[in-house]
Amino acid sequence: MANVVLGLATAHAPFLNGGVERWAEGGKRDMTNATGGGMPMNLDIEAMIHERESWIGKELAPEVWQRRHEACQTAIGRLAEKIDDVAPDVVVVVGDDTHEVFMPEDHIPSVDIYWGDSITYVPFAQRSAGMEGAKQLVGHPDLGRHLVEALIDDGFDPSHTRAMPEGRSIGHAFDFVYARIMKGRVPPQVPVWLNTYYPPNQPTMRRCYSLGKALRRAIESWENDAKVAVIGTGGMSHLVIDEELDRGVLAAMQAKDEPRLTSFPEAALTFGTSEIRNWVVTAGAMHDSDADMSLLDYVPCYRSPAGTGCACAFAYWEE
Repeated sequence: MANVVLGLATAHAPFLNGGVERWAEGGKRDMTNATGGGMPMNLDIEAMIHERESWIGKELAPEVWQRRHEACQTAIGRLAEKIDDVAPDVVVVVGDDTHEVFMPEDHIPSVDIYWGDSITYVPFAQRSAGMEGAKQLVGHPDLGRHLVEALIDDGFDPSHTRAMPEGRSIGHAFDFVYARIMKGRVPPQVPVWLNTYYPPNQPTMRRCYSLGKALRRAIESWENDAKVAVIGTGGMSHLVIDEELDRGVLAAMQAKDEPRLTSFPEAALTFGTSEIRNWVVTAGAMHDSDADMSLLDYVPCYRSPAGTGCACAFAYWEE
C-alpha cells in the first residue's frame, strides 16, 4: 500500500518570485482597488488608511521589507530542501484556480481531481506570450482514478478531469510549487483543485478538513508501494492582511485542533484569504499522522498604507 510520507504547505504569491522592489509595485496596485481572483475587491481604501495610520508606517519601512523578503526566501529554500530529501514518488497538489483552467461560463467544480496522463503547463512568467513554450508534465492516472473512486466510496462527490482544455495551462497556484519548491524537477502528480474563490459552491472549512482525512485514507488504500507527498498551495490572508485570523488558523493546525480550525467564520475566507482552504485540506491529510506541523515561518508582508499585501506562511509535516 502507498504511504503518505510528507505534507507540505506554502504561500504561492507571485511577488515572491522577484526582488523586494516588487512590494512597492504591488502596493500601488492595491491602492487603486485591485481585484482578487478576477473579482473587484470594492475596498474602502480611505477608511482602511485611517484605521491603520497609528501603526502601519513601521510595517512599510525598507529595512522591514528587506528582512521579511529574506525570511520568505529562506523558508522557500527550506521547503525545496525538504522535498528533495524526502524524494516522493508521486505528489498530490491541492490548489485553487482563478479562471485559468475553469472558466465561469463553462464549469467551476467545488472539488476536481485530474487524472490525465499529461498536464499542460506554461510558467507564470511566460503567460503573456500565450501558449508558446507550453510543456507537458507527467500526470498519474492510476492514482488519480483511484482517488476519485475511493473518495466517492467515502461519501464525497468530486468532479474529475482527464485533459486540459485546449489553450489553457494549469494555474499559478501550481506553477509556484513547480518552479520554487520543486525547482523544475516535477515528479508524477495528481492535481486537486478546490474552488476557494467563487460563490456559491466553495467547500467549507469543515468539509476541507474532512476531505483531507479522506484523501489520506484514499492514498493509503492505493495498491502501490509508493511514497506520496500532499502539498497545499496558497494563502494566507490577502489582499487585506488579517494576522489574528492567520495566527489562529496556524495554531489550530499545529495543535491538530479540528473543532477550532473548522469553526473559523466562512465569511472571513474571501478573495485570496480563501486559499487557506488548501492548507486545511493538507492539514486534514496529516491529522491521523504521527507527524506534527513544523511551521518554518509566518511573514505578514504589508505593502501599502491601507494594510494590503500578502501574509505568507511555510510549513511541513514529515512522517
